[in-house]
Amino acid sequence: MPPEQPNVVLIISDQHNKHVMGCAGHPHVRTPSLDSLSEQGVRMTDVYCPYPLCVPSRASFMAAQYPSEIGVYDNGGSQFFSSRTPTFAHALGAAGYESVLCGRMHFSPNDPFHGFERRIHGDHSAHSITPEILGSGLNRTNGQTRYAVEIAGHGRSGFQAFDRSVTQTACDFIHQRDQNSRPYALVVGLMLPHNPLICTKTDYDFYDKRVPTPEPEPENYIARLHPAVRKWRERRGVDKLSPEQNRRAMAAYMGLVTELDRNVGRILEAIEDTGLVGSTVVMYTSDHGDMCCEHGMWWKSSFYEGSAGIPFLARWPDHFPSGQERGAIASLIDVGPTVLDIAAAPPLPDVLGKSFLNFLNGKTIPDWPNQVFCEYSGLLGDEPSCMIRADQWKLNYYSEFDSCQLFDLSSDPEERNDLAGNSEYRIIVNQLKSRIDERWSAQAILEAQARQQRASEILKGSGHAPIPHEVEDFVGDPESDNHFDFEQLPSKPVGLSR
Repeated sequence: MPPEQPNVVLIISDQHNKHVMGCAGHPHVRTPSLDSLSEQGVRMTDVYCPYPLCVPSRASFMAAQYPSEIGVYDNGGSQFFSSRTPTFAHALGAAGYESVLCGRMHFSPNDPFHGFERRIHGDHSAHSITPEILGSGLNRTNGQTRYAVEIAGHGRSGFQAFDRSVTQTACDFIHQRDQNSRPYALVVGLMLPHNPLICTKTDYDFYDKRVPTPEPEPENYIARLHPAVRKWRERRGVDKLSPEQNRRAMAAYMGLVTELDRNVGRILEAIEDTGLVGSTVVMYTSDHGDMCCEHGMWWKSSFYEGSAGIPFLARWPDHFPSGQERGAIASLIDVGPTVLDIAAAPPLPDVLGKSFLNFLNGKTIPDWPNQVFCEYSGLLGDEPSCMIRADQWKLNYYSEFDSCQLFDLSSDPEERNDLAGNSEYRIIVNQLKSRIDERWSAQAILEAQARQQRASEILKGSGHAPIPHEVEDFVGDPESDNHFDFEQLPSKPVGLSR
């Protein structure tokens, strides 16, 4: 294998708050595998998702373009992610790589590949997460509902079982692959720590004893929030949650992160077993974050750091320095171009995503823009909005109210002091808002969404996505922790190849 074409293993989880890792300084969570990646490689501290929701963020990840550029505006948009859009998987194939997808990527229903040569483990379902997939006792707990927090605790869910199956399939691929053949790029899509907020009893008991009750928000805090944020809270009912419910949910979330970490560890062990650690690039990231009770909020769909920020770790012995942090502002749309740069693959044409390989190598990129956008086109009645992070500034524009939030993250990392109404910062607000206006239009997005909604009524009955074997066993019940035996998990999940 040429030294300029290492194997690549890219692990992408779902809904992982970038602060909830030991290597990020979290005081309670146990993440030894992710911590080891950070210790042996590089952690980038200021990477953002392009959209704080699963489908648009993942489509953008693959295409290295923002959601509004590829017409994927919400979680129903996977059917509008065109197979004609080049992805980094296409480019890897053009460079001679075997590109392989294992697990979750939300491509369904029309094209389960989008450039991957093989798909060795499928996603959950063709259209949505059903009670049969998730577990009948956990219906309505995978979305942004107050019930998802109220029911938090210990048990088993289909997402846990799915990740165990995906991890085993990824490990089997790494172990069984002929190491003398062409290089491979394996993308492993995991579900955790996405809610349901149900983790194993062992993990829950560990964190239940350690997680403190969150401090209440200051008096009149909610009344002082931007009206778009207040509307977000009202529609999801988070202000009706008790401190104890939030504490239990945080304990369960940490348990899910620890279970995710174990799966990452198994994949790292498989790479070590092959003796190819030195010639295998490992990356870890997530499609978006989770608020994790920051500002009293949960889930995603907001521009606060917990939701819009994502973790990013990378290891390549003798190429990337060990134990380093990089504070350059980057986006998930930059990850694909970085992989292509590592692989000596042709770059994707006409994309905004840029390679940050030199940052990982310990070098500088003089013309790096240090600016990213994060779009949001609405869920549960939310109107289109757009965030820009540029240097220390973050501006969140809400079209419904035609107004903004502005935070100086250098002095206010918790985003408590909204400066948008302060006349001293009017020039900064206007400058950042003009950058949003140059490339993003709420009206254009609303019109495009209306067209897609009319088309989706016809398209929603078509397509197919593979699911794991014996999906009826992938059930969850918050009252039971022993109804599903992981040891009985099928070792040969559904796979596809062209």
